[in-house]
Amino acid sequence: MCGRASQAEIKAYKQKIQGWLAPNGFIPRHNLRPTEPAWIVARRGDGVIKTIEARWWCQWEGSHPFDTKYPTFNARVETMHSKKLWPDLLKKGQRCLFPIDSFYEWPIKGKGLPPVEIFVKGREPFALAGLWSRYFEDGEARYSFTTFTTNPNEFMKPIHEKAMPVILADIDEQKLWLQDGDEELLRPFEGEMESVALPDTLEHLYPDENRKY
Repeated sequence: MCGRASQAEIKAYKQKIQGWLAPNGFIPRHNLRPTEPAWIVARRGDGVIKTIEARWWCQWEGSHPFDTKYPTFNARVETMHSKKLWPDLLKKGQRCLFPIDSFYEWPIKGKGLPPVEIFVKGREPFALAGLWSRYFEDGEARYSFTTFTTNPNEFMKPIHEKAMPVILADIDEQKLWLQDGDEELLRPFEGEMESVALPDTLEHLYPDENRKY
């Protein structure tokens, strides 16, 4: 699973993220949570690639209003063609990248425990592969997205034995996913990774981000 992420160091995104255009009004976030707005690089059905704001909890295409009944912030690669929500988005080519600096996991579960921060070696920004959808709120079109998860690599197994996000650190692989939808890219990350145990909870480390969005 991947349910918390950092999207803060956007100065390096232009060189590391395919199609990234820094949006006006960007607010750095170190504790992005599902259902909250983030910035993604999205490929439209006609092939146009744009940086858009979207909520991290994928909605049914064309639905309204925003609904959190089912957990759709992650999409499992192994079942993406058999679940009801994903095949239509895959067919329409509504693919995206979620640019981040790091993500968080809790090797020891429990309320109030600090997580482990995980990043690509060297703390370089990277992208998570995903899908996006369009929904409507108060008559206005809005966007939402999901990120893919797959089996953990050897680095991730001691931290999360069941899953890890699909990491695309190479800009050419990001381009292939956006433009061609090459599903061979949706695999456990083969590059080097690092982690650090945080001294406190994310809510205590980043108290300014505790407000509801």
